[in-house]
Amino acid sequence: MNDRPQSLHEVASRAEDLAHFGREFADWLHTLRTLPSRPRIAHAIAREPSILRARFPKGEVADAWLAAYAEHLAAQLGLNIPAWTNSPARITSQPWFATDIPSARARLLRDSPPAFKKRNVFTDAVDLPLRLRAGRPPKTAEEKRQANAARQRRFRTRRALEFELLQHSLRHL
Repeated sequence: MNDRPQSLHEVASRAEDLAHFGREFADWLHTLRTLPSRPRIAHAIAREPSILRARFPKGEVADAWLAAYAEHLAAQLGLNIPAWTNSPARITSQPWFATDIPSARARLLRDSPPAFKKRNVFTDAVDLPLRLRAGRPPKTAEEKRQANAARQRRFRTRRALEFELLQHSLRHL
């Protein structure tokens, strides 16, 4: 059984503190690698995660990170940006930097993706582990079974019609 979070909503619901949030988010990135299509990725970011700022210290950073990542991912894939990402609760009150090194902060101010900057989060480590394949997304066994059953019904309907036409033409000979 895969115990990794399947959506950003699950990441937030499991997080107990900022460090745990980071581990859950990293696990979700592994899940993201397995998602084969844009619709499945859109589904994984569509549901609004719970607000974490009241749950643990620096929860507002996690709130902003989730919204920034969802927006950044959607923009990279040409998906609709989820409406929940525009909530004012998804912006940190104070700038947050991914490093404590003062000399690196100027670089982060310059290089952070726009979705992160607008939420007062400054980082250059935005992992987009995407491996979308060209062509149709893979189907589940149930989807294949349903498609095969529909194909069989169409085949039988065509054969029954052909048989009726043949019988009709033989009667009029």
